[in-house]
Amino acid sequence: MLIAIYLGLSFIVGIAAQNHRGRRGMPWFLLSLVATPLIGGLLLLASKDLRQSHLTVSVTAEEPQRFTNGPIFEKACPLCAELVKVDAKICRFCRHEFTLPA
Repeated sequence: MLIAIYLGLSFIVGIAAQNHRGRRGMPWFLLSLVATPLIGGLLLLASKDLRQSHLTVSVTAEEPQRFTNGPIFEKACPLCAELVKVDAKICRFCRHEFTLPA
């Protein structure tokens, strides 16, 4: 009975690592098996959250940012955010017309 509780708590640590911290669950499950679920859970709480939803993106630009994809220069379309060639006059995805810089 105690072994089942111990395995269950270790499993909960692994699931929490995967779903709530953005980490792989199996290593945390194995860690909590070796070093008790209490220590594994405390280490998990002290670890950094790696989920992508916590990243913030700020967009500020007078001119769209330019990217390189090999030797071809590209810029982001202001309407659909797809990458198009810098010399493009019309976005091939949303048909947005680019104005020529003065």
